Amino acid sequence: MDFERYALDLCRGRVLDLGAGAGPHTLALQSVGLRVVAVEGSADVARLLRARGASSVVHADFRYWWRAGFDTVLMLMNGLGPVGTLAGLDRFLARAPRFLAPGGQLLVDGAEAAPSRPSRAAMAASWPPAGEYPGEAWIELSHAGRVGRPFRELYIDSETLALHATRGGWRLDVVFEGGDGAYLARLTRRS
Repeated sequence: MDFERYALDLCRGRVLDLGAGAGPHTLALQSVGLRVVAVEGSADVARLLRARGASSVVHADFRYWWRAGFDTVLMLMNGLGPVGTLAGLDRFLARAPRFLAPGGQLLVDGAEAAPSRPSRAAMAASWPPAGEYPGEAWIELSHAGRVGRPFRELYIDSETLALHATRGGWRLDVVFEGGDGAYLARLTRRS
């Protein structure tokens, strides 16, 4: 995707790829000589990442793990999703400066929630429930008749992210806009 290539071009210095998955971003950045630490929550995916050639892989939930000194923290593929809720976002933004070296940046992509509902009228009448942000989704995965535990995933529009970022002491710049509300944002600490 165009925004992913753009995000990779913005990476500089020592990079932390949070929620690295199978590692396409980690491996691309390594191939141009950047030092990258990939953090992945799934043990199986972390093993795959190592097998694919990632030089530094940490199996951990990034909400509870941290290491300091990164010039770029990269969170792509709805990278803020695992924070789950707006309250989870606020907690993450309060802790995220610990990752960054002075002058560091946080690059995240996102998109507003796009629920599948029968009609806009029905949606307006009943969704989201009173007081809930529409991007605080419950996700339940299934495969071959097995259903996993439901978990929260956050889909956040850029305006809401900007509001929470500003409150948390961050400056947010939308550096790339795609279709359907998708965007890439750069967050830096306000002086």
